[in-house]
Amino acid sequence: MGKKQDMPPKHQSPDQPELAAEKGRPGVVDSRASSAVDAERGSAPEGQLPVDPELQAARDEAQATFARYQRLAADFDNYKRRTRQELGDRTQYANEELLRKLLPILDNLRRALDHAPEGVDPNWFEGIKMVTRQFEDTLRAQGLSTISAVGEKFDPSQHEAIAREETDEQEEGTIVEEMQPGYRLHERVLRPTLVKVAHPRALKS
Repeated sequence: MGKKQDMPPKHQSPDQPELAAEKGRPGVVDSRASSAVDAERGSAPEGQLPVDPELQAARDEAQATFARYQRLAADFDNYKRRTRQELGDRTQYANEELLRKLLPILDNLRRALDHAPEGVDPNWFEGIKMVTRQFEDTLRAQGLSTISAVGEKFDPSQHEAIAREETDEQEEGTIVEEMQPGYRLHERVLRPTLVKVAHPRALKS
C-alpha cells in the first residue's frame, strides 16, 4: 500500500475569530455589553431591581388613602364617645330644673319643723316629719346630696359667703355657720350653700 499523503494544515478563515487567542486572554470584558447592562439597571441599588414609577405611585396613593382612613376612624370614635357622654349627661341631669324648683319646698318643710309652736299636736308634728323624710329620700334617690359646710374651708365653687364673723378661734376662711343648705346633683352643684365665714379680728390702734 502506498503511504498516505500528508494533509496540508487547515488554514483558518480570516473572518473567523481566533477562539484560542480569546481563551488565552482571561478577564477581558466587552465594555459595550457592560454599559448596556448598567443602562438597563438604571440607578437601582446593587442587587435590587428598579421600581416601576407607576407601581410606586400606586403604592404612595394606597398609603395616603389608608392614613386618611385611620384619621376618619379616629374622628368617628371620638364622635361616638362624645355622643355617649352627652346622652349620659342628658339622662343623668334630666331632672335638674325640676329638682331646683323643689328645693324651696324642702326648705319650707324644714322651717316648719324647726319653728313649730309650743303645744302643737304631737301626731301632726310627727306626720310632718315623716313627710319631710319621704321627700328627702325621694330627692336623694334622684342623685341629690347635701354640701358640707360648717368647719370646712370656704370653697367658692360650692359655697356662697353672705356674712363674716370676726373671731380668733377659727382660722381665716373657715365656715362657722350654715345659713342655707346647699345641694349637689351627682357631680354638679345644684345650689351653693349660703355660709358665714370666719375673719380675724381687726387690730385695735
